[in-house]
Amino acid sequence: MSITLKHMSKSFDHETFAVRETSVSIQEGEFFVLVGPSGCGKSTMLRMIAGLESITAGEIYINGTLANDMPPNKRQISMVFQNYALYPHLTVEENILFGLKVRKIPKKEQKKRCLEACDMLGMTEYLKRKPRELSGGQRQRVALARAVVSQMPICLMDEPLSNLDAKLRGQMRTEIRQLQQKLGITMIYVTHDQVEAMTMADRMMVLKKGEVQQIGKPLDIYNNPANAFVATFIGAPPMNVSNVTTKDGFTLPLTKDITLTSTVNLGEHKEILVGLRPEHIQLEQTATSIAIPAVTKNVEILGNETVMTCLVGDHEWKAKVPGQWNYSEQENITIYVDPANITLFDALASEERIECDLFAKEMAVVHGGSGR
Repeated sequence: MSITLKHMSKSFDHETFAVRETSVSIQEGEFFVLVGPSGCGKSTMLRMIAGLESITAGEIYINGTLANDMPPNKRQISMVFQNYALYPHLTVEENILFGLKVRKIPKKEQKKRCLEACDMLGMTEYLKRKPRELSGGQRQRVALARAVVSQMPICLMDEPLSNLDAKLRGQMRTEIRQLQQKLGITMIYVTHDQVEAMTMADRMMVLKKGEVQQIGKPLDIYNNPANAFVATFIGAPPMNVSNVTTKDGFTLPLTKDITLTSTVNLGEHKEILVGLRPEHIQLEQTATSIAIPAVTKNVEILGNETVMTCLVGDHEWKAKVPGQWNYSEQENITIYVDPANITLFDALASEERIECDLFAKEMAVVHGGSGR
C-alpha cells in the first residue's frame, strides 16, 4: 500500500512546529527511512501516519484514501517500537499472538502465522520463554514477529535497533531489510543513525527541526547534498566545511603563507562554505590533485582504514584513507585534494549547495602570503 503526505504539519502552540509542511509519496513495497538528529520531528511524523498523533494541517492518504480522521485500527498498519513493548508476564508465543487474539483471528490461523513468523526469524525454540529470559536481539525479533503475523501491508518502525550493541545492530539491519523484501510490505523506518539510513533505505528523507531538507536515494543524497546540513549529517566522519572569503572567485587561507584560491565565477554568492569529504582527502598525489600542507592532530588506525584529524592552518579537517598510516601527533604531512571533489555552499540562510564545477586550472595553492 502507498502513503502520500500533502503539506502535513504538527504544531503544539501555533508557533512551534514539530513537523512543518511535509509532502512526500511513499510507494507500495518501498523501504522509506526518516532520518535526522534527536528532536527533528521524525517520530512525531511516524505517529501521525499511524494515527497516534493528530494532524494540525495537511492531509494523509493511505492507498489513495484520505486518512486524517481514520482510527489507527483501520489504517492496516503494524508498528515496532523502540522499547519493543512486550508484555513481561506473557510468553513469546502469547506476545506474538496478542494482536491476532484481539482481532479474533481463528486459532488455527493464529498458530500457522506464528510458526511461519518464528521460523522466518529463528525464534521457534523460544516460544515458551518469557521476555526476561531473552537477549536484546531476541526481544527485537519477537517484536518483529508480532508485526509479521499481523500481515498488515504497512509496517512502521521507530528506532527499533537503538538499544542493541553495534555488532547486533549490523546483523539486525540486514535481517529487517531482507524481511521487508521477502514480505513485499511498505516500511517506514525512523532512525537518527545515518549508517542505518544509508544501508537500508530505498529512499530517505532528511529532517531538521521539523522541516524536510532533502528526499532521495541514499547515494544521490550523499553525492549531491542539498545543503550544508545534509552534507555534514550524512557521512561518517562528516564532511569538512570551512568558511571562505569571495572576490572574483574564493580564497581559503590555509596557513600564514599559503592560500587556496579559485577564479571560478560564483555569481551573486558573497559568503561561501567550502565542503570536502574526509574520504576525498588523499595521501598520494594524482594527476589532478593539489598539494596542501597539514599537521596531524589525532590518528585512529581502524585496521582497513585510518581516520586522521589534521590542522590545515586554522581549519580542523578529518581525512579517511585506506590502509594503515602510523603517523604520530604533530607530524607535518602533505595531503592531496582533487578540486572536482570540493562542494560549495552559500553561507547565508539555508546554506544551499551551489551548482558549480571546479577544475584544477581554476584552483591553485598560492605560496607567499595570504594577508593574514
